[in-house]
Amino acid sequence: MGDITWTNERRKLSDLIPWPRNPRQIKGANAVLLNESLDDFGLVETIAIGPGNEVYNGHQRLNVWAAEHGPDFVVDVRVSSRELEEKERERLVVLLHKGAAGEWDFDTLANEFDLPELLEWGFTPFELGIDAEEVDYDELWQGMPEFEQEDQGAWQTIKVHFASEDDRGEFSHLIGQPLTDKTKSIWYPKRERMNLKAVACVDES
Repeated sequence: MGDITWTNERRKLSDLIPWPRNPRQIKGANAVLLNESLDDFGLVETIAIGPGNEVYNGHQRLNVWAAEHGPDFVVDVRVSSRELEEKERERLVVLLHKGAAGEWDFDTLANEFDLPELLEWGFTPFELGIDAEEVDYDELWQGMPEFEQEDQGAWQTIKVHFASEDDRGEFSHLIGQPLTDKTKSIWYPKRERMNLKAVACVDES
């Protein structure tokens, strides 16, 4: 395997190919915050891709931009000089988001930052070492729009045992969803991706 170099280029969102095995995900409140950060600051961190437009890093930004601006929106990307092997891809994702990622200095956060703003920007009381009962949520959410969260939990959860790989394959065909050795859980029917436009807060003033 040769050395990897990266170049700056531009791509339409529709040209980018998400990784089906991407282990990263983003949920409601965090998706809204990401959408707000992109609106306020633009694409600070570019999407990393391979020479065939396969996405290595930046899936959440891709999803948010696509929902907000459509598939023809053009963004800056970092393109690798060669395609990463699957194991390299796995390692890169984990290193970028866990193994080689920095840690928060909570003393600096506590002394130099505003607590209500930290909570508004995504921290939880537990992460900041404070009792949730000490937080004035009425003050934090003053002026925010009304929002009712639908119950997203499962109606029922069961375990399914397969006597052989062929049995698993037959079941996979029956439900129309891929099942592999690494599959831990599925939804039936298959749960669609969240529509970020439906949950984003819009200032109508």
